[in-house]
Parts: sequence; structure tokens; C-alpha cells
Amino acid sequence: MGTSRRHEGNSGRSVLRTLFASCFHKRPGQPPPKAPPSEGATETDSGDSSLHSLPVPTINSNPKPAPQLSIREAPPNTTIKPPDIIMPKAPKKSKSATKKAAPDLSAKGAKSKSKDRSPLKFVFVYAAQSAHALLNRTADLESFCSRYFSAHDGASSAKQQEADARKKQLEAIFDDFETDEDKNDNHDSGDPALGADSSMRYLEAVGANPADYSLLVVCEIVKATTIGEITKEGFVEGWSEVIETLDASVKPDLATQKRYVQSRMKQVSHDPAYYKKLYQYAFIVGKTNKAMAMDTACAMWEMLFDAGIGHEWKTANVNWLESWSEYLQEKFYVPPPNPDAAEEGKWTRTVSKDLWNQTLVFVNKTLEDESLGFWSEEQAWPGIIDDFVVWCREKGIVAPKAKDDMDVDE
Repeated sequence: MGTSRRHEGNSGRSVLRTLFASCFHKRPGQPPPKAPPSEGATETDSGDSSLHSLPVPTINSNPKPAPQLSIREAPPNTTIKPPDIIMPKAPKKSKSATKKAAPDLSAKGAKSKSKDRSPLKFVFVYAAQSAHALLNRTADLESFCSRYFSAHDGASSAKQQEADARKKQLEAIFDDFETDEDKNDNHDSGDPALGADSSMRYLEAVGANPADYSLLVVCEIVKATTIGEITKEGFVEGWSEVIETLDASVKPDLATQKRYVQSRMKQVSHDPAYYKKLYQYAFIVGKTNKAMAMDTACAMWEMLFDAGIGHEWKTANVNWLESWSEYLQEKFYVPPPNPDAAEEGKWTRTVSKDLWNQTLVFVNKTLEDESLGFWSEEQAWPGIIDDFVVWCREKGIVAPKAKDDMDVDE
């Protein structure tokens, strides 16, 4: 009996603990209730010392049976409503979080939800349509490219066939002028070229004179790098470019080449740009290493400053080419010690590319002003030209330059 009472007392005490804990939680500032101890716990558990002084109710071991109620009878209004247990309040959530946690399942909410998903649906639909259009365009592009390249490949192959045929014709013309001596001379190098005699025969065949400026016209066409030699590569490449600029249908035979050379020879007299190009090319075929020998330069100037081509270096009162040649011989030519012997004199100066090009600039200036008033010591003329101006004034070819008025500081 004592054990049964003690057990029932512990069970009642657990119920009381739960009720009292809920009451304590109602008070502001109190911590939340702790869970009740297990059935095996005693009244000396930690955290419940305040409950030790409460009286322990006794529970009758033989309780009277509850009165039986009929269906029509209502239970007496003796029920005790237990106190409400107030749970701790959860932290406030934002409106967006609340809507996410508890979505609206009404028709309006479903409509809103479908609207929210519409951009994503639009992206997928647009991507699918774009992919389909891209596939169609890719097929069209492949078809277009196939037709385009087929047409252009046909045109390119036809053009290449014309170029190959033209090359064979030019090579055949070159081979007709090449002699066995030329082949032997070029056997070691392996580069076919026409020697001096073969080059002269070719010049005569196209109506050029090896002793005048027409020599330079032909050398510029066939891309010669020295006088007296025409390479097969330069001959074929040069004339191929000429035919392409004229008309691809023109036959590159000797008759066509002769007509073109004659037209170029006439162009020199009335085309300053072409004349300048020919003058500058003369240095390429006449130089040795990086400079041109002075005797070669004098011969080139005589060919290029000629009245027959409309570029005579002469004014009303001065024959500039004659004065220039006299000045160069006096300044840089050393005659042989025995004039009767078959010896030649020596030149102590060569002509650089800068001197060659600046001489043409000086020539054009003298044709405009024979008094040499354009010249100044402060200008960047080559030293030979500066000395030539001084020499002309000393010789009385031109009048001495008037002294400039001196500035007087006040």
C-alpha cells in the first residue's frame, strides 16, 4: 500500500509540475518552462526546489465509480478548464517570407503564380524558337556558301589556268633568247638569266636602245637588278604584272611587249611621276653594293638629263649638266699618270642613294631659279651640292649672293 501511494503521489506531482510551469511562464521576464522529469526522478531533482514545500495531495486508491449519464442528460457544468499554455512567440518574418511559407491557393494566387513564372517560360520559348531559326539559317548559309565557293572556285581555277598559260608563254620567250653560254654561266647558281649579249638582243627586239634612257625603261619592267643581266624570274613576274594591268586576254608575245615599251618611252616626257620613278630605279641597276660609281652616275645623268626626253638640265643662261660634270671631274677625278697609255683615271668619290635623289631635287630647283637664290647654308643639302654652289659663284656661272642686312640690336 505504501509503495502504491508513493507511486501515485509521484504521478500527481508530475501533473502539478506541468501546470505550475505553465503558470510561471505566464509571468513576464521568466525563462521558458523546463521539461518535467521522468517518472523515476525524485522531488530532490535540481531546478525544482521551489516546489518541495507544496503539500502532496492524497489520492484514494478505491475511487467511487462515476455516475452513468443518459443520452438526454447533459453533464454537469463542473468541468475545470485548464489554464492556457502560452508558447514563446516566433520572430517576425518579412512579408515575402510569409507569402513563401504560406502560398495563397486561391484563384488569384494561382494567377499571380503563373505570372511569376511567365518570364522563365518566355525565355525557354524564345530559346527554342531561336534555336529552330538558327538551324534553318545554318542550312541556308551552308547552301549559300556551297554555291558561292563553287562559283568562285570555278572562277579562281579559270583565272589560275590563264596565269599558268601566260607563265608558260613568257618562259618560252625567255628560253628563245637564252644561249648555251648563258646556261653554262648560270649552271652553278641554278638561276636562269640572260647575259650581256642576250640582254642586248632582247632590248633590240622590243625597240629599246642600250645607250639611252630606254634601257632603264626595259630594266624597270623586267625587274632587273643590274645592267646587262635579265633573270628569268624577273622577266616572267614583271611581264605578268604588266599584262594583268592591261588586260588578261592580251597575249604576252614580243609584239605586245614592244608596243608597251614604246608607250612607256613616250610617257617619260609628259609624266613627272613616272620620270621620277625611272630616275630612282636607275640607282638600283647602277649601284654596286650600297653606292654607285661616279663614272656610272655621270653616264646615267647624261641619259636622264637629256633634251630628247623633255628633261634637259639647262636654263636660259646656264648649261647645268655641263657645269655639273666639269665640277665633278675637277673635284673627284684623278687622271692617269701617263695619258698616252691605255689607262683610265680614278674617281675618289662614289654616289650614295641620298646624293642621287637630292640631285634630282636640286635640278628641279635650278630649272625654276637659275640664280641659285633658293640655296642656303642652313638647308640640309649634301656637301657635294653645297660645294657646287660655291664653285659656280667662284667661276662666275651665277652672280654672287647679295649680303643679307645684319640685324642691329637697339
